[in-house]
Amino acid sequence: MVRTTVHLIRHEQTLANRERRYIGWTDQPIIQRVEAIIPIEPAIVIGSDLVRCEQTASCYFPHVPFVADERFRELHFGDYEMKTYTDLQHIAEYRSWINDPFHTTPPRGESFAHFQSRVLTAFHEMAAIYSEPVFVVHGGVIKLILADCFKKGFHEVHAAHRKLYTVSWEEGNTCMSLSEEPITVSGNTLLNS
Repeated sequence: MVRTTVHLIRHEQTLANRERRYIGWTDQPIIQRVEAIIPIEPAIVIGSDLVRCEQTASCYFPHVPFVADERFRELHFGDYEMKTYTDLQHIAEYRSWINDPFHTTPPRGESFAHFQSRVLTAFHEMAAIYSEPVFVVHGGVIKLILADCFKKGFHEVHAAHRKLYTVSWEEGNTCMSLSEEPITVSGNTLLNS
């Protein structure tokens, strides 16, 4: 059987992440440029076409080709984009979405079903093409992939910044292993405060 291994990394923090805003398709840069110590040497890094993923890939793997693919973008939060829970908590439509994000779509946003379909289609396509790729993507994208791999609910998995998630499976099987390692960084250069 053919064994597939992929690595998943969430992009470095943005100002919107720090402020706990919904940041889906807004193209915001990372706060600081860092050098990372990561125990893998990939031939290819794949990620969202948004600048925060491209910048993170450049920090973590400066000499590795980066393939940008818009299908790896975060959920489009529509009217909730760049807003906080505090901004939205009294809006009935928002409360409906919070209570059932799988069947309620943010106004002018993306349905969870569409988000899930585009991400998982792209993920399985790229995992089949490339040998042991690294994906530098968004938190929601990692959660979708992990939930799909391990047949768990979206809210049962997590995706932290500065973590390396390594997932392996054999052809035709669900995922067999998951490891989670911290990413050690140094050389901080403030980019956006």
